[in-house]
Amino acid sequence: MGRKGLSHQEVSERLNKGLVNKSTLTKTRTIPQILVENVFSVFNLVISAIIVFLLIFYFKTGDNRLFYDTLGVSTVLVLNTLIALIQEIRAKRALDKVSLLLKKEVKVIRDSSEQIINQNEVVADDLIVLERGDQVVVDGKVIESNKLEIDESLLTGESVPIDKKINDEVLSGSFCVSGNGLYIAEKVGDESYANRVTQTAKKFKLNLSPLQVKLNFIIKVLFSSAVFLVALEIIKTPSGFTDNDFVRKLSTIMISLVPQGLILMSSVSFALGIYRISKIGAIVQKLNAIESFSNVKIVCTDKTGTLTQNKLTVQKITPLTDKYPLSEIETLLGTYAKYSSDKNATLRTLEIYHAESNINALKEIPFSSENKMSLLQLALNGEKITLILGGFDILIEKSKNKGEANKLFENEGLKVYRNLLFGIETSRKNLGELENNLSAISIEPICIVSISDQVRDDVMEAINLFHKNDIEIKILSGDNALAVQAVAKEIGWDINDDELISGTEIDKVDDADFYNTIQRKKIFARLKPEHKLRIIKTLRKEKIYTAMIGDGVNDLPAIKESDMGIAMEEGSQITKEVADIVLLKNKFTLLPSIFEEGNKIVNTVASISKLFLTKNFMVIYFSLLSLAFMFEFPLTPRRVTLINIFSIGLPSFIIALKNANTGRFKGFSKELFSFVTISAAIIVGASYTGELFIAKSFPQASFEDIQMSMLSIMIAITASNFLAVTIHKGEKNIKLYILYAAGLVLLYGFLALTNIDFVIIRWLKLFYEITYLKSDYWGIVITVSLISSAVLISVQMLRQKYQQKD
Repeated sequence: MGRKGLSHQEVSERLNKGLVNKSTLTKTRTIPQILVENVFSVFNLVISAIIVFLLIFYFKTGDNRLFYDTLGVSTVLVLNTLIALIQEIRAKRALDKVSLLLKKEVKVIRDSSEQIINQNEVVADDLIVLERGDQVVVDGKVIESNKLEIDESLLTGESVPIDKKINDEVLSGSFCVSGNGLYIAEKVGDESYANRVTQTAKKFKLNLSPLQVKLNFIIKVLFSSAVFLVALEIIKTPSGFTDNDFVRKLSTIMISLVPQGLILMSSVSFALGIYRISKIGAIVQKLNAIESFSNVKIVCTDKTGTLTQNKLTVQKITPLTDKYPLSEIETLLGTYAKYSSDKNATLRTLEIYHAESNINALKEIPFSSENKMSLLQLALNGEKITLILGGFDILIEKSKNKGEANKLFENEGLKVYRNLLFGIETSRKNLGELENNLSAISIEPICIVSISDQVRDDVMEAINLFHKNDIEIKILSGDNALAVQAVAKEIGWDINDDELISGTEIDKVDDADFYNTIQRKKIFARLKPEHKLRIIKTLRKEKIYTAMIGDGVNDLPAIKESDMGIAMEEGSQITKEVADIVLLKNKFTLLPSIFEEGNKIVNTVASISKLFLTKNFMVIYFSLLSLAFMFEFPLTPRRVTLINIFSIGLPSFIIALKNANTGRFKGFSKELFSFVTISAAIIVGASYTGELFIAKSFPQASFEDIQMSMLSIMIAITASNFLAVTIHKGEKNIKLYILYAAGLVLLYGFLALTNIDFVIIRWLKLFYEITYLKSDYWGIVITVSLISSAVLISVQMLRQKYQQKD
């Protein structure tokens, strides 16, 4: 096969044999996995136990109420599971669909020419070109190596790059950090290392976001409360299992405090966020990534490709010697670009210049983020010459005529550009020696190459939005500080000289003072990948939620370490693979939209949580009051289900669909628990007030009349509680929410206050224990409901105003 690669016929033969890089594995969970996890969830197991508990006592006593309770609880179990399954499958398909938008291409040699194909079109024995930033897509063997260095940290956790020589093995999932080469595909599809090792399929593993951590805490508290209250009931009434009302009460407490719907609605909110963001041009690769972004306190970003468009142009060539005329310097630059195997963006910019032909490239040290330079040895006009190209501020220290070059640099005003020094390496050492001892390099400078990058016109709008939301921006760049400062100034962001620091200066800062240094500085220049990683690790150690935005392989360690990794579509393949979000068309200006969408998700989940927890605290209050003071416990399993429908289920869906609040939610736990403890107390207090007035005014009132009155008061006030949750300053859907709340009350009123004997209505009323509420009690129910609703909304407004002052 040689260097020509496979022929078209050979590729076809392998395709027919199935020797192609198509995997049956998916990085999202499979539908059977989703089915098993939802059907056999902890919540379902607990509810199933309650169902069995009720059935046992039904068969013992024959009490039809227990049978209907079993049906009611089973209906909730089935509906919640079905909705969860539908939403998770939709979320999976959304993630699978948007991931296809990322072009996962690979360069192969076929029929003696280089071709770009999709990585799942690679066949066994394909010759694959591997360049800096490329991911190894299948297992194979190196057949050409030009200082090829492979990072296997995604597979092994070991971050030190490994030199790969001819016949060395390369594994799928690793990536090239320096040099270039060729490898032959040996194991493709399911046989490749990345598909055989389950640890590499963690891309869609749900690392918990701050919001999810809070929700998990709430779930644990509620579940513990349920167990505690049930235990108290049993301790107080150990013989209560002979009483069916006691059995129903225990079941009611457990069902009420198992917050299955809360997790369901959170997942719905995440899925809706992914859908909306994918529409504007971002690929979300983790279900909770958007919400995570709303928690970010510091955004660290590379300059190139983020603040700028990565469209490089040569602005100026400044000769540093009279030995070569400008035309010859340009030819040398073009020749260097042509014969260098490391085709990075800078070298491609130099390809505009004419190159000498009939030249042999002898040896090379490719560019690396570590050294900021590359060397190329050529046979030019019968002589060996070693050319060097790298950062001006780095190579000038190794150059002759350093003082004159620096003076010219200042006089020409070159500091606003990205500047490279181009020259001849004169130490007479071979490249092998120099590679091991770069300090021995000696340079005869030829010229300064000044390159500029086009800034993004609307990037300052995004930066201003971050500043408005108290989010700090740090620029982490491999370029020199003055060039980065000039770019910042060009986009309208003035950064003082004392807010700049270089990688060399960072090395001198000890760990004790490093965090303070990060806080003071805004531009971090001439950074190596380990510098960026150290900055991110320090911020995370201080519990500061940090996002890292980048596009190159030098950004990869920091992106992996950050709480929120964001990559550009035109960035290196491996960087896109590990990022949480990929911005299509490199749209940095999408970040404010993603931030706002994250805020919207947090606000939605917070609102839904308030509805859920209000009901949960109502049950806790009713339980404690019935235990301590022998108050009436007015709830049953089916009536709790009815309250869930009217006060939680239906309102939650309208909030998830229509919430447009993008304000930053502060103090989640404090806001949530202060709200629900007050609302639940007012609703429970109103229920007992209604009971007291009816008992006094109508001594003949039956137990069922009193319970129906309490239930009606509860549902009426929970509608007002929905308004207290949703209506705030600047809300766009006030009329919709008011009409929706009124509709819920009218629907319940139709069921409770009318005697229509239609078969479906009769069955619903029987099933949910809704009996006709006599007109004698309407006045008390309506009066208590209206006054209590007004009190609830007023107190919540005062509470919110007080908390805002804090």
